[in-house]
Amino acid sequence: MNVLTYKKYGFALLTVCFMAIVVSAQPLTEVPYNKMLEKADELMKLRDYYNAEDWYEQAYRESKDPNIAAQLGYLNYVLRNYKGANSRYKRLLDRDEDNIFIDERYYYGMSLKALGEYEEAYANLEKFVELSSEEELKPMARNAMAGMKLTNQLEENVETVIQFAKGDINSAFVEYSPRLYVNGDLYFSAIPAKKVVEATGGNDKQYSKIYVSRKNDKGEYDKPDALEKEINRPGFHTGNVAFSPDGKLMYFTRSKLDGNDLESSSLFFSKYDGEEWSPAYAVNSINGDFLVTHPVVGDLFGDEVLYFTSDMEGGEGGLDLYYSTIQGEDNFSAPVNLGPVINTAFDEVTPYYHDGTLYFSSDGHPGMGGYDIFTSTWDGVVWSEVVNLGRNYNTTFDDMNISFDADGINGFLVSNRDVEEKKNMKSRTCCDDIYEFNIRQIQIDLLALVNDPNGPLNGATISLEDKSGASPDVSKDNPEGNDFQFFLDQDRSYKGYITRDGYYPDSIEFNTLGILDDYTINKIITLRPLPPGSDTDGGGGEPEFELITINQPIRLNKIYYDFDKWDILDEAEIDLNIILNLMNEYPDMVIELSSHTDIRGPKRYNQDLSQKRAQSATDWLIERGVAVERIKPIGYGETLILNRCVQGTRCSEEEHRFNRRTEFKIIEGPQEILITKEILKGATREGGQ
Repeated sequence: MNVLTYKKYGFALLTVCFMAIVVSAQPLTEVPYNKMLEKADELMKLRDYYNAEDWYEQAYRESKDPNIAAQLGYLNYVLRNYKGANSRYKRLLDRDEDNIFIDERYYYGMSLKALGEYEEAYANLEKFVELSSEEELKPMARNAMAGMKLTNQLEENVETVIQFAKGDINSAFVEYSPRLYVNGDLYFSAIPAKKVVEATGGNDKQYSKIYVSRKNDKGEYDKPDALEKEINRPGFHTGNVAFSPDGKLMYFTRSKLDGNDLESSSLFFSKYDGEEWSPAYAVNSINGDFLVTHPVVGDLFGDEVLYFTSDMEGGEGGLDLYYSTIQGEDNFSAPVNLGPVINTAFDEVTPYYHDGTLYFSSDGHPGMGGYDIFTSTWDGVVWSEVVNLGRNYNTTFDDMNISFDADGINGFLVSNRDVEEKKNMKSRTCCDDIYEFNIRQIQIDLLALVNDPNGPLNGATISLEDKSGASPDVSKDNPEGNDFQFFLDQDRSYKGYITRDGYYPDSIEFNTLGILDDYTINKIITLRPLPPGSDTDGGGGEPEFELITINQPIRLNKIYYDFDKWDILDEAEIDLNIILNLMNEYPDMVIELSSHTDIRGPKRYNQDLSQKRAQSATDWLIERGVAVERIKPIGYGETLILNRCVQGTRCSEEEHRFNRRTEFKIIEGPQEILITKEILKGATREGGQ
């Protein structure tokens, strides 16, 4: 059984985002193996992928046939369950010493790319290109490899905040083609079913419809309402809505599926009379014996045109972008292909035009994921070279259907990216959801550089925490560089944690209080290497290092004093040398060095004695080169008793001795330091104050 090589597996998901899951007529365990396989193959030919997967899965449980495992890996991939595909392919290909399943490495590599595991993805795609005879997939593999190389050069777009659309518009199924109407209402398409549906049958809930939602007082979208049957015709998937600039015309598509693949799609329009939308009219001057979808109104050569997606003959290959000049409600010029600058041999979909710029998604131009969002501008004569819109807008998954409000500040896009807010259906990445974004007008950002004592240090990770909790933590790594950029909110306090294998961690704190204009906060962090042969996790066993945070007291149990004395004894130098080494290792660290007594004796006497002892330890460190301003000696006397031995309580000498202690804690400088367990032997790590 060979893995099928349908290139356009995702078009149904991208165009009508249809999802069907089998509801079996009888338990699969009661069906003989050969009948399971026969049924699975039959459903595969019908392109009913969800149902086919269920039957193949049951057959594989009985036979453990590697060919069925390969088919299951493919089905997980085309249904965008990348973790499932990764799991299937990894087990299969790790055992494939004779390279029997070489073509499967393409799908394995693409699944790994979607999961962001670029290094392993690249290696598998490279091996596929080297060994495979499958010429149709090789250009796609090379394009994916080029996209992975490009990723680190893409814009961060930190000024754009993208979030899962708030309110009631997203579900566990799929939502797509969000467009704002002139009055601020949001139109989009979705499948109305609230539970799994069958791939065949007359249930109207299995078809996508156009919905409209309005914002409530909280700024969230309320439960949407489906448009009337004059628009949402039963038996068709209705979607891909677009409007004329004055809001009087609505363009949309009606589509049918062959299994999970798109069979037909035609363009329609409806008129708005101020109260309701009219029955639909077919755009006969564009429709034909080919797919037409993703309409959007824009400009070209000074004329109003309709951009759209089609696979009509004469294109560059796959799905291309076209335009037709609008000459009346149902009067359009002959479609014109946008040409090879925009279109590739693969797919270009979901165009959107705003202020002289054409936005669209493509899997033919090198990108981060499957479908990335790209732009091109029109100079009156030609389209500019295509530019990847960059990170944030794009992910390692599929990103498309971008659109903006009239000001170009707020907008929407559609993605199957994996976020916590998603409702899980077949997998966390199976289905598209609507995301809203805002381009902030005041740009405050953090530019951080990570170095080691010898210069720039690649491969670090910075996690940024908004200490107010108003926005989620953001973590970034940079395998090939040492620069990091984060966009910041006004009037917030932040803490950043910097880590890198083989180095002590560090942290930074800063705020944006009172910043009213564009501003960049620059930070340079220098990480210090761990001792040779050491690791923060001890090679997977018990940690060899303890993490000590700011304001956390560390009790030094070897610093003793003779009764009624404050002279430093020889034994005390063991712990004082620990502090001395740390002060030398962290030159910006300021500590509090404190001394405590037990409850016995007058309070004034205990206070004076503890202060003299703290000062004695401080003098010892100053004599050995530590700057006086880096140590704050404090005697607490009997004010901080740690056990039950307060006034009026009978205690043993050992219990009293527990309260006679010297401690240090970081009060300025690094927020965290690592100390080896060997150093901390005999010391007591206490809770932070």
